[in-house]
Amino acid sequence: MSTTSSNSAAASPTPASKPVRRARQLPDAALALSELATTAAGKWQGAELPALLWLTKADFAAQATAFATACTAAGAAGDTRSPQAARLKALDKQLDSALAFVKNYLKEEFPDAKAYYAEFGIEKFNKGYRLSKDRTERTAALTKLLAALVKYKFDKKKYGTAFWQPLATEYASLVSASTEAAGSLSGKVSTKVQGEEKVRKALRALIHHLKANYPDSFEAKLREYGFQKESY
Repeated sequence: MSTTSSNSAAASPTPASKPVRRARQLPDAALALSELATTAAGKWQGAELPALLWLTKADFAAQATAFATACTAAGAAGDTRSPQAARLKALDKQLDSALAFVKNYLKEEFPDAKAYYAEFGIEKFNKGYRLSKDRTERTAALTKLLAALVKYKFDKKKYGTAFWQPLATEYASLVSASTEAAGSLSGKVSTKVQGEEKVRKALRALIHHLKANYPDSFEAKLREYGFQKESY
């Protein structure tokens, strides 16, 4: 009696089961998450569903409100910083272009022009000579350049003091404002991130809370609380 058939059956690999893909019940985007938290908190406040041992309805409502405020503040801080960043980028380009004319003044006046570069705030980077790319250092370099233009009698030229002074003043003001804005934005983003973690934890707990209390109708209850989408 042949055992080929039974051996073949035993040797054939078992089909791999497909992984179960569970729909995400919380959105990734902060604003969408904030809207969900606000809706859920409002619904829970007037519902018969009891509070959790570690989270009251009032506490969750406060978390949702704080998170919404943080999202708005972080967005506003980012919007404020964008025009400053764009203007600084444009000024950097203008300063780099105009520096070539100052180098030409030095070259025409002194055979060893590079020996004077440091007084003008010009430093060697790689194979070239330019103002520092670090904006705080570039601000200091512009101050040196203005003083050197006067010292070496280049201040009345086309690319003299009248050209560089307004740019240097605006640049220093923008760098200072940008630094403050960056610090403000960093703080607001940190607050937003911390608030998001709390809200996500609360919403996940609320999902399980609804499932436990409404085993036969939890899907409808989830929709009532704002969990409208099957997948985010």
